[in-house]
Amino acid sequence: MLRKILLLALLLTTPVLWQNTLATEQDVGSAMEKQATPQQQVIAFYHWYMTNIERLPSAEPEDKKTFEQYISQETLNLLNKINNSEDPLDADYYLSAQDYGDNWASEIEVLRESIDGNSAEVDIHLGKTNDMEQTLYISLRLEHGAWKIYRVQDRVTDIDLSAWDTPK
Repeated sequence: MLRKILLLALLLTTPVLWQNTLATEQDVGSAMEKQATPQQQVIAFYHWYMTNIERLPSAEPEDKKTFEQYISQETLNLLNKINNSEDPLDADYYLSAQDYGDNWASEIEVLRESIDGNSAEVDIHLGKTNDMEQTLYISLRLEHGAWKIYRVQDRVTDIDLSAWDTPK
């Protein structure tokens, strides 16, 4: 009789155990899906940045959080150091330009994405052909489980931030 009760209890709890196992697998799967790819991070950042460029940089805590969401902390620290120095950048670092096109927020085209371990590269084109346009080569690093923009370059202006990182 005791065996029948144990067998019945096991049979009744098995679907619950399977359901919990499946739910846990689904949670892990959806968490993995939530991590943006390097390409998604770059597109999201540039859409936000170009949409808000008129009021940036700002001291708003939300803007600081947004920058921290997309940009490597090392890069943010270095840009802060440069911009507070006697010789700040004379161009927008994220655009590698002094000016920008009106349609850059809506005209973001990914040209290439390459991932190698904890590093990635994404090349994008901002703007339309025959209009003001810019091609950027963006390096990203995987930091704390999220892809962060580490360096931004274009074909012409090769802003080398590492020169600022060495003591003078």
